[in-house]
Amino acid sequence: AGHGGTPGGCGWRRSNERCSGAPALGSSSSAWLRGELQMAFPSKRACVSKTSEPESSRVPRLNFSSNVTVDSVCKAANQGCATPFFCPLNRHQLEAELKNKNQLVETLKQQLAKKEIRELKKENERLVHEVEKLKKIQGTCMTILESRNINPGKEFSLCLHPGTPSPECFFSSTLTKKVTEELTLFCHTVAKEDEMLETAMAKWKSVQEENQRALEKQSDFQVQIKECTAMLEALEELLAM
Repeated sequence: AGHGGTPGGCGWRRSNERCSGAPALGSSSSAWLRGELQMAFPSKRACVSKTSEPESSRVPRLNFSSNVTVDSVCKAANQGCATPFFCPLNRHQLEAELKNKNQLVETLKQQLAKKEIRELKKENERLVHEVEKLKKIQGTCMTILESRNINPGKEFSLCLHPGTPSPECFFSSTLTKKVTEELTLFCHTVAKEDEMLETAMAKWKSVQEENQRALEKQSDFQVQIKECTAMLEALEELLAM
């Protein structure tokens, strides 16, 4: 059995030494045998890694670190999406809203101007009517005085002095008092009409100032519309990129 080629026999040892030129099996020869076997037959793990390398190189590896959350991944994925504010429909809505506000301001301005103009016309017509009426009264009084050959200024100056020798002083003084009262009333009325006319002119001036402010607001709205349009066009260009 020892010479028949068993592993423990000398014949197998000699044949092994003749074929491979390896030293006799021992503590040093076992290491040499393992090295020869590893070179001839690579390990299964190495073969698997070599065969799996092309497959792994084709498919990208998704290595998520522990500090990357799902929310951050979703936010990063949604960064390319347009928000509703940048939607082209909102641009038309904003322009329509600004146009509606502009039209509302213009309508209110026109209504206010028409109302003030209507009131001022009525007030002017009333004042003209009052002035014409007072002129008629004044003309009537002057006609009465001229028919009686009375000079209001002269008679009034004579009646101021009680010792005047004129025989018609009493009658003239009575008539002069009436005329004086009417003239005084006329002067007060004219003063009131002047005040009312000044008030109407002040109202007219305030209406003109309000109209000017409305025009300035309208120009501001136009500037805002242009700025918003430019901003929206720039945002659309950015979104198109």
